[in-house]
Amino acid sequence: MFYVNSLILKPGKEITDLKQLKQKRNDYFVAIGNADELIGMKSEIDFHYIHGAIELIDLDSDQILLDVDAWDLVDQLWGYLLDVMEQVVKTGEGETLFPDQPVKLSIQSISKDWVLYRLQANDKVEAVLPKKAFLEALLDGAEMFFQTMTECFKEQCDYQYELNQIHTLRGFLNQ
Repeated sequence: MFYVNSLILKPGKEITDLKQLKQKRNDYFVAIGNADELIGMKSEIDFHYIHGAIELIDLDSDQILLDVDAWDLVDQLWGYLLDVMEQVVKTGEGETLFPDQPVKLSIQSISKDWVLYRLQANDKVEAVLPKKAFLEALLDGAEMFFQTMTECFKEQCDYQYELNQIHTLRGFLNQ
């Protein structure tokens, strides 16, 4: 099982210390599930540059795959991850660089049922993960992010392309 969560950087918060960022995560970010707080920030969010983070944890091994250290333009990052998943489904491997950080993420099929996940940032992360469960968890996280953003900020956000891509990828996974 996997834990996937999207976070939006609170307007006016500047990230200068990654150690402090991890220790005081809630001072910097609002979880995507907190719609009321997100809506309350509506007038302060720059919808062209939505900074945030994705938290991704393999709960079976307690391994952190992605966390607030790799904060970036979170809506673009989710779009990039969808493209990586599409590459994995179609060719067996995919990779991307983060939109605004020197971070590389790759996913490679190593068998019908397993993928090798790699994150190259300050610290390197590698994990062999169950392919279907991992990709489904990522799709669930992406869908929650894009649906919540659309529901909270209809006039400012149009993520129909990404939501359609999620639907298409689910179809590939269920074949």
